Amino acid sequence: MLIFGHSLSENLNFLLVKEYILPDKGELVCFFYDEELILKYKNENLDFCVIVKSKDEIFLSNAFGAKFLLFRDENLAKFASEIAEFYLFDSKILLIRDNLENLEKVYMIKADGVITKTSIRNYS
Repeated sequence: MLIFGHSLSENLNFLLVKEYILPDKGELVCFFYDEELILKYKNENLDFCVIVKSKDEIFLSNAFGAKFLLFRDENLAKFASEIAEFYLFDSKILLIRDNLENLEKVYMIKADGVITKTSIRNYS
């Protein structure tokens, strides 16, 4: 299980953006599904992650190369995990949580991991 937001976690800085910016070294940009932003980051060969809010966005974000798909909705994350297993997604499924308590829930959803809200700069 990937865990972002713990003091021993991999040193990867997630940054929520609303418009195209070049990330600093070690930063990974995150944004709500936006095909214009996806295209810009793909054209620059930069990794990005998408905060997903619908089933269609799951399929599209993975197909367009998102490194991570982030979910607040546990049911949608569970659906994505089931699809990812069948289609062998390249994108990793992360559940956005307030804290790292009850990690068994993340396992039960079969997500690839968890990320705390505080690990995503500019996320409210």
